[in-house]
Amino acid sequence: MSTADLSKATRELFIRSLVNEVYMQTPIVEDIQARNQITIRGGTSIQRLTDTAEIDDLMQEYTANTALQDQKKTTLQKPSFTIKYAQLPLRYDVDEELQNVYAGSEEKLLDLADHLARKGQRATKLWLEKKLFNAGSFTAATDSGTTFQSLVSALKHDNTYGTLTRSLSGGTNDWWQAADPSGLVENINTTTQTTAANLTINNLRKWISETDVAQFMETTDDLYVAMCPTLFNKLRAEMEGKMQYKPTGDTAKQGFNKMNLDGHTIASVPYLQKTSTMRAWVFILNMRWLELRIHDERNFKMTDFEWQGKNSNGYDFNLARILVAGNFICFKPNSSMMLSNVS
Repeated sequence: MSTADLSKATRELFIRSLVNEVYMQTPIVEDIQARNQITIRGGTSIQRLTDTAEIDDLMQEYTANTALQDQKKTTLQKPSFTIKYAQLPLRYDVDEELQNVYAGSEEKLLDLADHLARKGQRATKLWLEKKLFNAGSFTAATDSGTTFQSLVSALKHDNTYGTLTRSLSGGTNDWWQAADPSGLVENINTTTQTTAANLTINNLRKWISETDVAQFMETTDDLYVAMCPTLFNKLRAEMEGKMQYKPTGDTAKQGFNKMNLDGHTIASVPYLQKTSTMRAWVFILNMRWLELRIHDERNFKMTDFEWQGKNSNGYDFNLARILVAGNFICFKPNSSMMLSNVS
């Protein structure tokens, strides 16, 4: 039998399973959604009363002949966040519908409609992670813009956030500033979050225990330290150097994939490896105060696929949308920290 006959009589060996070449873990998104995804049902904006200062400085010590002072102090503020909107269109056309969607198992290798829906749900998580880290930009998303706000929006010093202006040099709303690695915000007037810093166990402890981060931490489990895999590996090597391993029989097991320092979770975030800018970022996050506020009617819900040819001048394809409305919000920026120049 000729080679030509063989090629005509034999088809390709096609393995009926899909290899996902683009999957990337999104650890911090899952953690936020598990801890603080909060449903909202209405309202023109998201607001919350915040207590901004103590009043112990109004205490007066006096004698019998001292006039008693009469003072008061404004301590309440009301940050305000707009509700942002986003949608993901999912579409398949007439060829995909007739040749795949309604085809039998012999004809189709993959149900495109089902695959598209699954890809859409996965895409929302990737999008959330991108928004959380401000798409790798140190220029913060604004209150008035269309973009979901980010950790950079909340933690970049002197950036207007929740409609409240902030200025370290002017002492404006210092209670609303993120923690600074050099010490308590009340004692500084210039940011050091962009100053070159070396990632070590000692420095990480310093950034936590000697700053506002420790002041506003209720439990050690509150903190989540996020960094790129490169920095994670550097810190892991230092931690590993301080551990002793005991071989079992003739096998010595070494290494670990998760880190916990003084009760704080340390996470490697693959997304932060994407650019040189993000590879220098370290976030010390108080997860108690980081929220994903999502409207109940736009809670990543997917509409039905609808045929668009029914509309005047429409096209012969089916369209669905995944809808989301809400915002990322941090109601206590001084409990968390961002460093943007770490190696």
